[in-house]
Amino acid sequence: MKIGIIGMGYWGKIILRNLENMEKNDIIICDITPPNNNIKEKYDISKDYKEIECDYVFITTPTKTHYEISKYFLEKKTHVFCEKPLTLSSSKAEELYNIALENKVILFTDWVFTFNNQIETMKKDYDNGKLGEIRSIFMNRLNLGPERFDVNARWDLASHDVSIIQYLFSKEPKNISWKDYRRNFDSKQEDSSLGLIEYEDFSATINVSWYYRKKVRECVFEFENYFIVWDDFKRFLQYEDASNVSFPIYSGNLSYPCSEYHAPLKNAIESFFSFTKEDMIKQKEITFQTISILEGLK
Repeated sequence: MKIGIIGMGYWGKIILRNLENMEKNDIIICDITPPNNNIKEKYDISKDYKEIECDYVFITTPTKTHYEISKYFLEKKTHVFCEKPLTLSSSKAEELYNIALENKVILFTDWVFTFNNQIETMKKDYDNGKLGEIRSIFMNRLNLGPERFDVNARWDLASHDVSIIQYLFSKEPKNISWKDYRRNFDSKQEDSSLGLIEYEDFSATINVSWYYRKKVRECVFEFENYFIVWDDFKRFLQYEDASNVSFPIYSGNLSYPCSEYHAPLKNAIESFFSFTKEDMIKQKEITFQTISILEGLK
């Protein structure tokens, strides 16, 4: 199995470290900037992705390049793992998946939080009816950097939250509203975004920012039967029974501490290597819905 990594920035280095931990060593690296000496001593290096021949490729380049590079490798019948967001256009995303299906290869979008064990716990409990109907969602994803220069905070941060919602519920919104703005006027991009996504039976509020002095990764889900707090920073998932309560007090606390936390990226990479056509078609719907919502489309 020959593996390529295109782009050795922040996420590319994390991908490489995970592959090394999985004992995947037949790797070739492509970056326009020479990597550090430790990487150069261990791996073949290229500056042109078109010079790379591999069976699987990880694309961790700026978003504006994802479409071109992904298309190139899919047409060469190479399995593609692409950092989120796949593209900034739902129509281009659709085209890439069609190429993958035509060439019988896998296109995998790294919606990393859909491979989070706590999100998977919630999905199982929702799908089996334990939670009841969803009533409202409030999501906070805040931090002081790192600031992206290729996309704004909506496409970088809120894309995680939208992909989580679509993975859990697979529902089509009826109204979408985004407000992108700068909290730091020196930012190159809108460093903050506030989204309101209205579905038939519930609404989701998404608040994200690169320019916030405290790291916050808290999502609150109000279901018919449970009030759930998921904190990915503090690593806990808490269920509170809502059946016998007087609002706003909840009782019957059931905690699911993340003491056996498994890195979602490791789960995602392992899934990529074993993904089937049917798995890809399911993920295609999440990708298309997420990008459409980020575009502001229904």
